[in-house]
Amino acid sequence: MKKIGKLKKIILLGLSILVIIVILAKYFFYEVPILIYHRIEVSCSDAPLLCVSPQSFQKQMDFISRHHYRVIPLNDLIEALAKNKALSRNTVVITFDDGYEDNYQNAFPILKKYRFSATLFVITDQIGKQGFCSWKQLKEMQNNSIDIGSHTLTHPYLPQVNEGRLRKEIFESKKEIENKLGKKISLFCYPNGGYNSRARDLVKQAGYEGACTTNKGRYHLKPDLFALRRIKMSEDSGNPWVMWIKLSGIYNFLRTKN
Repeated sequence: MKKIGKLKKIILLGLSILVIIVILAKYFFYEVPILIYHRIEVSCSDAPLLCVSPQSFQKQMDFISRHHYRVIPLNDLIEALAKNKALSRNTVVITFDDGYEDNYQNAFPILKKYRFSATLFVITDQIGKQGFCSWKQLKEMQNNSIDIGSHTLTHPYLPQVNEGRLRKEIFESKKEIENKLGKKISLFCYPNGGYNSRARDLVKQAGYEGACTTNKGRYHLKPDLFALRRIKMSEDSGNPWVMWIKLSGIYNFLRTKN
């Protein structure tokens, strides 16, 4: 009996320590979760790591809705961070990379159903090509709470391109989207999350107000508006426990500090 009592005390102590760690992490290392999706497609066999089925995506958006998370535009998050404005701990941002047509066909109707905002980062040279959104589709989404951002002209890994091409990828993609959609573009996304000081400085010079990486970004007590970390969503993110963890606000801190 004494051994059982001692074991219970150890378990209770361990649980208490765990609770304290979670509370401290939530207070000191909280980040508004920025979710990242790529393809929303029925068949994910050709890109399983970058694909979420419409059924799983529906479950994920339903979880966000049922648990009363507040979905805000990425622009609103950036403005709040710039002004050091506190946001509620149930805030979440939704983003998509590359501009696949299935985002329009499969994700857009679900987002409209829940009246969720999102940001779609497009590769401008791919717009209108097979498998990618057209300018008309992007315009329709833009008129329905979906912000369009730049994901460069051709999706190169920016740390490895020369200065001339780097400037072209960042500046000209912005100009083309603005000309085609008739609206200022203020958001940028680094292909494959890759950036360095050159890329970051040029993004800022081009007039963007913020930029996203992946989870490769470093943790800062004051977030870098031009290196915002995101959380990759997958097919199994439809699991309620996975969703709860990824929306906790400390997922990036627990997963990586790089």
